[in-house]
Amino acid sequence: MITMQEAIRQRITDLMSEQNLTISQLAEKANVTQSTVNEIVKGRVKNPSVLSIYKLSSALGLELGEFYDHPLFKEIIKEPTKKTK
Repeated sequence: MITMQEAIRQRITDLMSEQNLTISQLAEKANVTQSTVNEIVKGRVKNPSVLSIYKLSSALGLELGEFYDHPLFKEIIKEPTKKTK
């Protein structure tokens, strides 16, 4: 079982590998900063924005739903949420 962060990271990494894209090339195609892609791929961003994932998935040739429609996302463990007062 993996976390959402790990699943997103792995999915992007796998797609980049399949398409022979570097972080720099993906960032340029997605019109996001290279540091944004790098931080997501390195696992430093716990909750990437939907807009970032949308832009990256589009640059990788996928609709947002297609990005998440992958076995990785069926293995996600539920992460504890913080209660607000």
